[in-house]
Amino acid sequence: MRADLLVDIESIIALARDVPAVEEYLSSAGGRLVRRDDDEAGLYWAVIQPSDTACAPFVARIAWTVYPHRPPSLLFATAVGEPTSDPRGWPAAAGYRAPNDVCKPFTAEGQALHGEWATGAHSWRNTGNPFLHVVENVVDDINRAGGARSA
Repeated sequence: MRADLLVDIESIIALARDVPAVEEYLSSAGGRLVRRDDDEAGLYWAVIQPSDTACAPFVARIAWTVYPHRPPSLLFATAVGEPTSDPRGWPAAAGYRAPNDVCKPFTAEGQALHGEWATGAHSWRNTGNPFLHVVENVVDDINRAGGARSA
């Protein structure tokens, strides 16, 4: 285990428990979950195939810090391991503000921008499988936008 990792062991164990369901969900929709050996603990890349298979897949960079108790950072890249600064990798979905952030209740960025989301209907839910919840929401948002890209 590397000394520079920011994710605690409880988060690593909880992620290991929930990852198989995320892998299965993405696989059933033509996508996949990528975890490279050199990625920091808590960092995953979700390759998301829109339901319109004529559209190219999206690559979501999902970075957890405290799982399942805090939402992840969610950004997009043109390929696994690439920077998140290219708007061509981002979906043209509501709240997806390429290349800066995803302003949604299921992201760290959205929760940081909206203090009012800390309670009520938009509060982060840490029960069930939060990783799957995030991925399902991203897939739904991409499909609602018809697989369109922001640039």
